[in-house]
Amino acid sequence: MLPQETYSQWIAPIVPLSVADGMVKLGVSDDIFMCWLQDNFTDVLLSALGRILGEEVSLDYELGHFPAPPPETERQEKRGKSNSRRRYAGLENCHERHTFENLVVGPENEFAVAAALSVAKSKGHSPANPLFIYGVTGLGKTHIIQAVARKVVEINSDSIVEYVSCEEFLNLFIESIRDNKGARFRNRFRKADYLLIDDIHFIARAPQLQEEFFNTFNKLHGEDKKIILTSDRRPSEINQIEDRLVSRFDSGLTVDIQPPGVETRLAILQKKQATHSIKLSDEVLYFVASRITSNVRRLEGALTRLLTHISIKGGEMTTEMAERILSAMLDEEAASKIVSIDDIQKVVASHFDLRVSDLTGSKRPRNIAVPRMMAMYLARKMTSKSLPEIGAAFDRNHATVVHAVKSMEKKRASDENVRRYLSMFERRLENA
Repeated sequence: MLPQETYSQWIAPIVPLSVADGMVKLGVSDDIFMCWLQDNFTDVLLSALGRILGEEVSLDYELGHFPAPPPETERQEKRGKSNSRRRYAGLENCHERHTFENLVVGPENEFAVAAALSVAKSKGHSPANPLFIYGVTGLGKTHIIQAVARKVVEINSDSIVEYVSCEEFLNLFIESIRDNKGARFRNRFRKADYLLIDDIHFIARAPQLQEEFFNTFNKLHGEDKKIILTSDRRPSEINQIEDRLVSRFDSGLTVDIQPPGVETRLAILQKKQATHSIKLSDEVLYFVASRITSNVRRLEGALTRLLTHISIKGGEMTTEMAERILSAMLDEEAASKIVSIDDIQKVVASHFDLRVSDLTGSKRPRNIAVPRMMAMYLARKMTSKSLPEIGAAFDRNHATVVHAVKSMEKKRASDENVRRYLSMFERRLENA
């Protein structure tokens, strides 16, 4: 028999979908949930379902399913006033845990969080409109944008909030064309006080939707309605979108989120662990924080794996046990840390709005020369390439590389700006 906490966390959220010819189809929220069930609860599920159905069965999973709310909650929602229905509609796609109170704020995301909270509380005109938040996957962009939705309706339940992923936005647009309901689609999003779209870079797939969104953006922006967008890259780096959209995205405030450092990762683990009755030692938490560096999602997944192991088997978790249980994840983390000179050139050039060809070309103005030396320094520090190999990658000789490395070492010790840039690039490359 499973512990109640384990049952509530992993079994209760499963949505039964169908049974046919010995195949039981189960609905789950996402692929992480599915993989964990397959790795840890297949025998339990097969045994229980076999007893219930009186035959041997096999399992199939379908993603995107969430358990229905309890009947009393449904009755309360139906009895709610119109503003309550509007409040619920604004949050129906938002996870209940995604609030500002549940965010761990560190130096890597504090500006983005502050900007998002400011927009959520603002009335009338805001210079941060649109607010465009970008960063690699798994750093908490979705948490922040959904926290805005919750904060807005908390402050003013009459606010009309539309939060959707860009994929859902595209699906709704396609449905409106198919069902000849384009006017309904436009009215829905053009009446919003807050339009929040996650992963806007996916709009590159749909030229027609770009036209629709351009017009929606202009209407809302002209009325000082708030627009917040997230992406895995800055506007200028999203391929195959119209220049006029890039211009609109850049017209407000663009902020990035950096991969969290070890202190922030440890704080994230401590905050997530606080919601569980089972606790890990500080030593184990630090081990996880120091070894899982790619993104927050994997970090939380590692913690969940360790906590579930204890809830099933009991005992106390040690760093040796944690290393064994997380071995596959740790191997993936190690493999992801192989950095190439090409990676370094792209990251440095992108940050300074340069092309890689600027770093490897013959031009020597300061706005190119300093980033070039930074890239050479990072190539020497983060790759196993020799000085001549690094020089060849930049179309320079090895003496130039030696000069760049020495120059950056001195500046890193004496110049706070250089130190901050180099540390940021190292984190970004280690977690790319």
